[in-house]
Amino acid sequence: MTLHKTKAPVLDHGFVILRNIAGPTRRADQQFDASDVDPANAARMSFGQMDGNRTHEDEMRLNRYLMKNHHDTPFEAIVVWLEYKLPIFVARQFVRHRTQALNEVSGRYVTLPAEWYIPEVVGGKAKDKKQGQEDNLDDETQEKFKWDLHCTAKASYEKYIYHMGLGVAPEHARLFLHLNHYTHWLSTVNLRNLLGFLWLRDHGHAQVEAQAYAQAITSLLEPHIPGLMATYRELKRGEI
Repeated sequence: MTLHKTKAPVLDHGFVILRNIAGPTRRADQQFDASDVDPANAARMSFGQMDGNRTHEDEMRLNRYLMKNHHDTPFEAIVVWLEYKLPIFVARQFVRHRTQALNEVSGRYVTLPAEWYIPEVVGGKAKDKKQGQEDNLDDETQEKFKWDLHCTAKASYEKYIYHMGLGVAPEHARLFLHLNHYTHWLSTVNLRNLLGFLWLRDHGHAQVEAQAYAQAITSLLEPHIPGLMATYRELKRGEI
């Protein structure tokens, strides 16, 4: 059995871990159960013809047809579990998809670690659109922003710890923390919805931090379902 990496670092303190990717068929000889052929095999249930003796090429041909023609339900036969550490402002964007089950670390119960996001490159305001950024800031401005952001986040975290030491409930003490503080969650999502998420977040119009997470997820999935991811890149991303 070939073991592929299951963790990808993202940003300065973040990461994505592929905890499991499962399909309807148990495959004890693989790192995970999911396979390229699972959606096509699930689709064949419509004719009572699952688990036939078909080649991988046959199944990928059907997968391509299904994806191209938006017959998306068979792709729900694969389920993915992903563990993230990500800044709160990125997490806020991701929950808008409403297509995944989330279990998040609770600041009511645990003391959150001293981890906050400082961008490596600080974007400047885009001149021709209401949102987004451009690489148009000089080094001095960027360094000042990063230093001030770090000092502010550090001071706020120290107040968070200090007031909990005075007996303030963690659920109120955490109000000192900023949007760039890291949170941590477990996501459960089927492949249909995950590919939709990736299509939106690995896009030039998405925030750069969101793109980084989407690209990390893609890199973790590709070794396990390479044919499906290649079809996705061809039909959804137009990269092939």
